[in-house]
Amino acid sequence: MKLEELTKLGIPEETAKQVVAMSEQELAAEKSKLTDKEAELAMASDKIKELTEAVKKFDGVDVEKLKADVAEANKKLADETAALKLDNAIALALADSGALDKDIVRGQIDKSIVKLGDDGKLIGFNEQLDKLKTDKAFLFGNSEQPAEGARIDTGLDHSKAADTVSDAQARAVMGLAIK
Repeated sequence: MKLEELTKLGIPEETAKQVVAMSEQELAAEKSKLTDKEAELAMASDKIKELTEAVKKFDGVDVEKLKADVAEANKKLADETAALKLDNAIALALADSGALDKDIVRGQIDKSIVKLGDDGKLIGFNEQLDKLKTDKAFLFGNSEQPAEGARIDTGLDHSKAADTVSDAQARAVMGLAIK
């Protein structure tokens, strides 16, 4: 209310001024609350817009399919890791087997039968390796005979001492002109 309205009602002017001042204070406090709530509402509105935009990026995404894809990828990774561990265990076992060509022997091993135990030992490998050593002994070195080195034919008679080779013979083997 205004001062004139209060004085028309018969309220003394001093009392009316006090009532108007109190009324203005209450009004100012309520305006302050309203301003605070409006700022709060504007912030909430901005946050809603921001979240709506974020949700639009995922609109149409099938969450269950994503979960299934992740599970499938994890299973594939676990399978590949298990296969790699099995391959490495087989390679280590073949290194100690005496195989002359480990790749050929590895190709003869049926991996579907071989399993890697919890203790890290191969199950079903030794039986196959023993059978290969019996059936295809040529794939494995004979520990009783020393391995022969490679023989390279130089055209020289190696049964004689090397100091008996003439310069002409050595030059001929090397394809050089004989002097």
